[in-house]
Amino acid sequence: MAIALLTLSVPAGLSAQSDVTFEASGPTREVAEGTRFEVSFTLKNTTAKRFIPPDFNGFRVTSGPSEMRGAGFFNGRSYSHQSWSYELEAGEPGAYTIGSATVQTAGGTLRTQPLVVRVGKARISRNKVSPGADDRVFITGELDRETAWLGQQVHYQVKLYTQVGISNYDILDLPPFDGFFAQERRRFDTRTQYQKIKGKKYAVRILHEVVLFPQQTGSLRIGTARVRLGVEQPGSLSALLGSMPVLAQTQAVKLEVNPLPEPEPANFSGVAGRYRWQVTADKDSLTTDDALTLTVKVEGNGDVRRFANPALDLPPGLEGFEPKVVTEEEYETGEEMVHARILEYIILPRQPGNYDLLPEMVVFDPDSNRYQHFRPDTPIQVRVTAGTMYGRDNTALDTIAGPPAVRDEPISQFWHTATNWLTSPWLWGTILLLALFPVFVYWRRHRRQTPQPKPAGDERTPLTLKVARGRLAAVSNLLNSTDSRTFYNELLKALQANIAAHLQLEPTVLTTSIVQEKLAARGVPAQTVATLVQVWTKCEQAVFADQGLATERHATFQQAETALKDLETALRH
Repeated sequence: MAIALLTLSVPAGLSAQSDVTFEASGPTREVAEGTRFEVSFTLKNTTAKRFIPPDFNGFRVTSGPSEMRGAGFFNGRSYSHQSWSYELEAGEPGAYTIGSATVQTAGGTLRTQPLVVRVGKARISRNKVSPGADDRVFITGELDRETAWLGQQVHYQVKLYTQVGISNYDILDLPPFDGFFAQERRRFDTRTQYQKIKGKKYAVRILHEVVLFPQQTGSLRIGTARVRLGVEQPGSLSALLGSMPVLAQTQAVKLEVNPLPEPEPANFSGVAGRYRWQVTADKDSLTTDDALTLTVKVEGNGDVRRFANPALDLPPGLEGFEPKVVTEEEYETGEEMVHARILEYIILPRQPGNYDLLPEMVVFDPDSNRYQHFRPDTPIQVRVTAGTMYGRDNTALDTIAGPPAVRDEPISQFWHTATNWLTSPWLWGTILLLALFPVFVYWRRHRRQTPQPKPAGDERTPLTLKVARGRLAAVSNLLNSTDSRTFYNELLKALQANIAAHLQLEPTVLTTSIVQEKLAARGVPAQTVATLVQVWTKCEQAVFADQGLATERHATFQQAETALKDLETALRH
């Protein structure tokens, strides 16, 4: 019966193909904004010498032309066909006319009739079937919101709705996310859920999910996605023929992006999202010789590329530096993308006193549509006392004795002067020194020959070493600055401060020769001393001769850090 029907139908087809025709074919119903569709131009019973495509006014050509040819014989008569196909993407809603295609043949020039295609408005609301889709199985492109703020996290999902069995799927195309920073999610929910739409029950599953951060304001359009579905055949045909491939396509969607409210508050971090933070200080009391470390932990779902580190507003008497990023990561939770950052702020006290620290971070909260100010519940209270180095440069002025009083009695002046000279401590001190000098020389020679025990003072770390370490830690914040001279100048000061702290000397009296002499006398390895002098010299050349290279900063800092660790190890043994 099937063979007979096929035999009867072929002559009817051939009778229609006996004439030369050139026809255009396209969608038979309205297409949705942003969807893709196919248009074909078919030439029958002749051969084309040249094909001239039409003007696709209002549509974007995504692929084509794809040319196909076919020919054959039946009852002694030949037939042939030749077609050119294009894939187009619809733009804004409206009625559009595709012009006439032209083909040149041996018998002359043929043209198709213009083709009218109507484009409907994209359906933004969720769980709507794209126009022209099979209502038993279809896919949608869905946003978790219709409006968003600049930089707010938005989720785009490709969802499958089906009433038939699906054996497999293959995502062929995703839309270009122009105007967004896009990140593909790997841990989205793939469980099958069930939902009723217009009284029909569908199995619903997320096929793909992308996290979007809008980078510009206005109406942003997201195009269509295409998925090839393997639809299982009913009954025994599925085992015999396998799954049937079906090409499904989403509708286009739009997102309205609003600018953040003006004016932006001070200390605004630049992000929109839900955030939390934690601030801790490593101590609540210290001296001017110490350094305070403030640790800030930040976590939120905003755009990490827009996030600016909080700036500290310190009271007079405290000096702060740019924070050091200890750790930074971006990860997925079950619902969203989250970024976390741990910052360390080094603060050096310059003046004694009681200080209240109140750091602040400002973000925009999309849930309340307001700027949110993060501050500690109570100020961080720090008590600073004078250290051993505080005010040392001014103490010498207090020890200068005033001029001796002049007596008015001229008669007793001589006897008074003589008496003072004979009873002067300077005279007897000089005599005592001259008497003890031979003893000192003997003791000195004996001491050189006898190994001396380590002084008790070497068993403890001087307080000034803490601030020296803080200075070196602060230099690491300048590694990526654009001012190389400032970096080398601060590194030189930190190097001198650390060496001076170990030798119990003022940094201002140190020279490279003194450093070499003192460290050699303390038994520091020659290689460590040579490295310290090398870094010292390189810093001086960069500061005073402008010979410091920005590319050598990391290597120079690491060299100094290693040499100072070796110095501390050598002096402890």
